[in-house]
Amino acid sequence: MSGGRTIFAVLGAPSLLLCLGVGCGGDASPAPTASPGPAAVPPASPAPPPAPGIRALTITTASFDPRGYAVSETIGIQVTFSEAVTVSGSPRLKLGIGEDVRDAVWDEEASEGAFLAFRYVVTLEDRDEDGISIGADALYARDGMIESANGVEADLNIGDHAIADDGNHLVLGSPPEAACADQRELALTHTPIVVSAWDGTPFRVDIIRNFPDFVTDGDLEQLLAPIGRLADQIEAQLGYRIVEMGDLIEVPAGALEGWDQDYGRYWREGLLVSEPGELLAFYLNDDNEAWGGEGSMMSAHLCCGTTSYNKRALGLMWTGDDPCCQGDANQYTREGEAITHEVFHLLGFKHYFDQHELIGVQMSPGGLDRPWETGSRIYYATWTDIENLRCIFPEGG
Repeated sequence: MSGGRTIFAVLGAPSLLLCLGVGCGGDASPAPTASPGPAAVPPASPAPPPAPGIRALTITTASFDPRGYAVSETIGIQVTFSEAVTVSGSPRLKLGIGEDVRDAVWDEEASEGAFLAFRYVVTLEDRDEDGISIGADALYARDGMIESANGVEADLNIGDHAIADDGNHLVLGSPPEAACADQRELALTHTPIVVSAWDGTPFRVDIIRNFPDFVTDGDLEQLLAPIGRLADQIEAQLGYRIVEMGDLIEVPAGALEGWDQDYGRYWREGLLVSEPGELLAFYLNDDNEAWGGEGSMMSAHLCCGTTSYNKRALGLMWTGDDPCCQGDANQYTREGEAITHEVFHLLGFKHYFDQHELIGVQMSPGGLDRPWETGSRIYYATWTDIENLRCIFPEGG
């Protein structure tokens, strides 16, 4: 190549030219570069987890009287969320009862996972002849929060699950006063030592400190506390008290030797009798196989104005040695509500299913007599039981 000339070499077919060297019609052009592609898109952030929402709203209790819930009965409600939630503070659920709005309180012990339980105790002033209502905005967190396990705040809107005037859940409030018939005479025949001692002064219920050493005073106070609740319930309905929560006391001086060691002997000989105006509870260190060989947890001693926690109850409440009776039964006895049931026996009541010849006023077939069957967590009295108490123990004696 000289000057600006280009030298071609022809190879093969005339139509195929191979350009050798540089020039080829001028200076060589640079090789084309690839066009830039679209900019890389960063990966999308994961969507935030959905907020737990309410999936169901259920009134879980029923009144003992078809006319509605009476004073001191509990209305239970369950709110079901779409997933398990955690609760801080003390949420409330607003109930429409007649023209009033009442707050049902959160029941922490009865709540678990996605299920939140609420309860409201009926007062004398409550009345709703159309039925309880629960609005879409009834649930509020109050001073805390309801959230999922990963911290997402729950949607508290009840929405389509709201309840409008549920005719299956009426509220009676103050029941009509029942006419007295032969309740006092039946009770006097059943438990004369207690009923005949009534002079208008509430019976004091004490617990004797004769339990094994591992049972603390705090444990015994827990067992005694339901008597205070019963006293309040009676006063709320009748306007006066028939029983009163007493104290923890030492073994009375008049107790005979071995008084708390033999169930059969105690029944036969009355080894410890309460003073007039007093009801006593104590520990009876005997297996007490009087009930089909299984043994009873507690007994009421009608001869003596006393009730005992039997040896089986001790294993059930504290040591866990009774494999046949765990779970809810443990809670009934450990928290002390069973003493309410036994005190009603001392006050002249028998089981509603007992034979007629067992003289006494029948307990209502409700929470006091059938806590496991009715779903009750406590032994509480119905308003008819308390009306019968009014007939057995009239105000003023």
